[in-house]
Amino acid sequence: MSQTGRGALFLSANASDAVGWVRRGVVPCHVLEHAAWSVVVPAVTSTPVTAPYDDAQTVLASRQVSARMAPSIGLFHIEDVAVVTARGAGRSTTRWALRSSDHAVVAGPELPPLSPDGLHRVLGSGARRREVRVREVRDLWRRADLTQREWLVEVATVLGLPGTRVLDGTDTALGPVVGPAPRTVGAFESVVKDVYQ
Repeated sequence: MSQTGRGALFLSANASDAVGWVRRGVVPCHVLEHAAWSVVVPAVTSTPVTAPYDDAQTVLASRQVSARMAPSIGLFHIEDVAVVTARGAGRSTTRWALRSSDHAVVAGPELPPLSPDGLHRVLGSGARRREVRVREVRDLWRRADLTQREWLVEVATVLGLPGTRVLDGTDTALGPVVGPAPRTVGAFESVVKDVYQ
């Protein structure tokens, strides 16, 4: 993984379900089991799919998470932007917050925006109760003193998410790589080929 290509997706699912979800995608990943989350970490910087779907971080951040694996929270460092995605339990959509190079947290163009209050609701929408004060989440949006990577680690810490050592790059022993099913990759390429021809 490149220095700017760090990220993780936290799913409210057991590791077996998370592995099945990874196999139905196009990004090879590590799946780390934790008591409250399965942590999905891209194992590569590029997917086996052609551009513009070859950036593993962007593809994983954009991937739909089903209601039964929600709530989910994604923390990604893509180029010079820190990205937070969140999908609550139930009938919910994935929302996005982008922290730009000037450290302002903004909504992405044509993406459903994620507010600190919305992220707090997502965190509390699952079966397990997570004690985090909304004020602490709001404070994250105002932190301008941290690099993008440090900010993502701080988000994970405040939210009580595992995997801060994955995000800061100190944990590199992530276990086996779960690859996508070849027919899934082929089907995806077939669909996007029709779009870009």
